[in-house]
Amino acid sequence: MEGYELTDRGKIVLTLLLVLLLLILPSILFTYCALSNQQDKAPDDQDAQISNIMPSATPAPVIAESPPPSGGGFSPLETASPGGDGDTGEPGPSDGQDPARPPGSGQSSVNPIEGTLSFLFSLDKQASLDSETASMLDEFLGSPKNTRDSIIAVEIPQLSFGMSGKLMDIIAGILDSRGVEESRVAYITDPEAPLAEGSFEVNMTYLAQDTK
Repeated sequence: MEGYELTDRGKIVLTLLLVLLLLILPSILFTYCALSNQQDKAPDDQDAQISNIMPSATPAPVIAESPPPSGGGFSPLETASPGGDGDTGEPGPSDGQDPARPPGSGQSSVNPIEGTLSFLFSLDKQASLDSETASMLDEFLGSPKNTRDSIIAVEIPQLSFGMSGKLMDIIAGILDSRGVEESRVAYITDPEAPLAEGSFEVNMTYLAQDTK
């Protein structure tokens, strides 16, 4: 290497190489940075597109989480105490109601005067009311408490989400077929009660619309 001298042509070539490197390197670095930024932003853009495509969830039916005032308006029918004075042990006159079957007794009953209805239902075996219960429902709707301003409170047991929605659809369809608007129906359940299985009791009563 001693005594080696660059010719004028060599100096020119070397100068051109240095100039090219100085021009090309920044371009390569700029392109690389731009690609990196696009890759980093891609997941966020995809998430934004997905969120725009996905429809909003339909709100579930609102179910009251506590019974209405005074136990939902249900009051047991007065029955003669067994063994009391004047108790002859003979059944009273039949008026289409059994006083030994008040609401909450686990058997079907209706009291148009008090405006209460109680019946058994099974989602596993029924898709609508049987003829006897349908007749009792018509008596319930004929109550003097069934006014334009009254609310029909429907007390249903604690059920799974799918079964609860199915039961409410059935009840809403039955009442709608009898001219009862959906806005007048309120569903009530006890969130602390165990899940119902098989046959269960459904209770109905009338509430004033301004009852809190």
